[in-house]
Amino acid sequence: MPNVIPWGWLIVTTFLYAAAGLIMASFPAPYWIWNLALAGVIIQALALAGPQALRRFGWWRTTFLTLAAILGTGAMVVALAIALNHAGTDKLDDIVPKTAAIDVLKMSLMALVTAAAAAIVGAETGDRLLGAFTRLQTSLVLAAVCILGLGAGGLVGILAVSNVA
Repeated sequence: MPNVIPWGWLIVTTFLYAAAGLIMASFPAPYWIWNLALAGVIIQALALAGPQALRRFGWWRTTFLTLAAILGTGAMVVALAIALNHAGTDKLDDIVPKTAAIDVLKMSLMALVTAAAAAIVGAETGDRLLGAFTRLQTSLVLAAVCILGLGAGGLVGILAVSNVA
C-alpha cells in the first residue's frame, strides 16, 4: 500500500488554526500577538511531537521535543487568551469585578481548548505525514498548513470586523 497524504487531517488542522486566526483577528488585541502565535506554530511544527515521530528517539531528545511542543502550544494559548480577553476592554467603567473574573476564566479556557485541540490534531497530522515525507519535509508541510490556517482565519476575522464597523 503506497503512503498517501492524509488530506482529511490536513483540512482539520487548517480549520483549527483558522479558528485561532479568526479569534485573534476579531478582537482589538495588540498586533504583536500574531508574532507570538507564529512563533508557537513554527516551534510546534519543528518539534513534531506526535507519538510516532518521538518513538525513534532516546529519552533526552524526546523530552526536549515534547517540551518544545508544549512551549509552542503555550505561546498559542497566550496569544489567544490575550485576544479573547481584550473583548469589552473599551468600557472599563462598566466592569463588575465578579463578572469580569468569570468572563476572563471562560475566555482563557476557550483559548486553552482551542490551542490544545489544534496542537493535538497537528501532532497527529504530523505523524500521519511521516508516512509520505521525511521528518524535515513533514515539519515544513505542517508549518505551512498551520500558518495558512492562521492567515485564512485572520483574513476572515478582519473582513468580518471591517464589515460590522
